[in-house]
Amino acid sequence: MKDESAEKGWERTNVTNLLRNGQSGTYYARVKVNGKQKWKSLKTTLFSVAKLRLADFEAHVRAMGASEIAADATTAGAETNMARFIAVCRQRTENDSSLAPATKSRREIAMKAILKTWPDLPNRDARRVTATDCQQWAVRALREGTGFVAPRAKTVRKGMSPGALNKCVEVLTAVFEIARKQGIVYENPAKTVSKVPVRAKRLELPTNAQFQALVETIAAAGSRASQDCADMVRLLAYSGTRLAEATALQWHHVDNAKGQITVPGTKTESSYRSIPIIQPLAALLAEIRGRRGEQSPDTHLLAIRECKGALRTACSALKIKKLVHHDLRHLFATRCIESGVDIPTVSRWLGHSDGGALAMKTYGHLRQEHSATQAAKVIF
Repeated sequence: MKDESAEKGWERTNVTNLLRNGQSGTYYARVKVNGKQKWKSLKTTLFSVAKLRLADFEAHVRAMGASEIAADATTAGAETNMARFIAVCRQRTENDSSLAPATKSRREIAMKAILKTWPDLPNRDARRVTATDCQQWAVRALREGTGFVAPRAKTVRKGMSPGALNKCVEVLTAVFEIARKQGIVYENPAKTVSKVPVRAKRLELPTNAQFQALVETIAAAGSRASQDCADMVRLLAYSGTRLAEATALQWHHVDNAKGQITVPGTKTESSYRSIPIIQPLAALLAEIRGRRGEQSPDTHLLAIRECKGALRTACSALKIKKLVHHDLRHLFATRCIESGVDIPTVSRWLGHSDGGALAMKTYGHLRQEHSATQAAKVIF
């Protein structure tokens, strides 16, 4: 009897389950599990490479076959339900002391968004959730969103933002990773979901004159905390610290002899750092000292926790783009780069852990503009 594979142009090899397409020369795997044939192109014409890929495919197919048998033999119970792994993920996040409160909050928001856009997920058997299921959820979430509308929102977004979806993908991947490490699933199906490119935020920052006017407007607002709000705006802009870092600063962190401030990092290990006391920052610290008099080393530099309202009101009065606390960190980085400080150094001052990759992505155009300006000065 003529071999069916031979009739279709398949060539046998001396390796079990490995065949070669006679026309294209590409090697294919053909594995039989639970009475079903599984075919897969190994995407190579090299015999040595094909053998290695075949071994991986055989292990994958047989593990999946074992999962199918187990799933058929038992009903989906509490041990394999997604609700169990979601609960474990939430508990681990809550108990992780290395995570900042803001990070924990963002992960919980992402988890709620997942459950809102995939309501039957907790009742699904983890062994039966496929990569296609995860991809279809991502498409649906991006298109439809959670339906949440913020109070007094002027515009209503249809669908989920790329940044929010990417955070949801991270959390969903973490949930399935728990199931994978416990041997419930062979592969993490959420890892096949590609993240959506996030459009970089266009920085619209005040000029030096606008910033000085902003500080003066806030200080002269007339409320009891006006001067404290102006101090916060200046400190954030002159130090590049995050809001939580700035509000944690105490006088013992200031070392005038060395001309630096030790920032007690609140986000990552690299966020614990020393930053230089630049001239405007030195003047601000001296001014605060002069106003308050001598204070104990454990007194906070800032007397308030935030100044969002003061910033919004002052920006509106001056008719400039509304600023938030984090924009002042961008302002610091921008002024440093425009003054000629190299991006890796700015990145260290900001407390980034990536060696300057994020700073280059955010502020790289400023470096190029500065370079072009400097090049125009070169003469012979």
